[in-house]
Amino acid sequence: MTDMARQLLQELMGQYQDSGSRYTDANVCKDHLVDFCPNQLFVNTKADLGPCDLLHDDKLKEAYQKSSDRGRLGYEDAFYDRLQRLHGDLQRRVRRAMDRVTTEADEQLVNPYKEEKEEKAIIMDERIRRMIRQVEEHGEEGRVDEAIGLYIQAEKMKADLRVLKQRIDSVNPMFKNEKRLEVCDVCGAFLVPNDASKRLDAHKE
Repeated sequence: MTDMARQLLQELMGQYQDSGSRYTDANVCKDHLVDFCPNQLFVNTKADLGPCDLLHDDKLKEAYQKSSDRGRLGYEDAFYDRLQRLHGDLQRRVRRAMDRVTTEADEQLVNPYKEEKEEKAIIMDERIRRMIRQVEEHGEEGRVDEAIGLYIQAEKMKADLRVLKQRIDSVNPMFKNEKRLEVCDVCGAFLVPNDASKRLDAHKE
């Protein structure tokens, strides 16, 4: 049984069993007494806080809500302070995710080694030009076999140069995939717009 399932079972059975604890005990979740436990938010997302190790007892919650201690033990202040910290963390997470998706990509990310490819293309182009001149010279001198050999090499290098130029203008496919992502404005998780609708709906729930 997972920790989350164990916690849910504990909460379900709690309404029928006496925990033997008092709401002031250290093992009792004070956030649950005030309203709800934040650990139960964003389950199975990157913002998941994990299971709460403290006791969630609805009977203790009801007792606390009806007691004269309500609002006097500092539980509410601690609860709202925690919510503000969590909200701040989530807002920063959302901003970072938004920046990652929307900010204009660094050239090295979009097309790594572009400068090296361009330099190599310039060198290959110069070699092809030089070989073509040699072909013409050999042809004028009657050195037909050598001219044909150089011509074949030049044509092969031209084909290689065309491929290289295509790679110079190509974009990193990993970056293309990332640009299609959207960001959940609540928890900052990355979402794929064309993903299965059930998965997107489950996340929003």
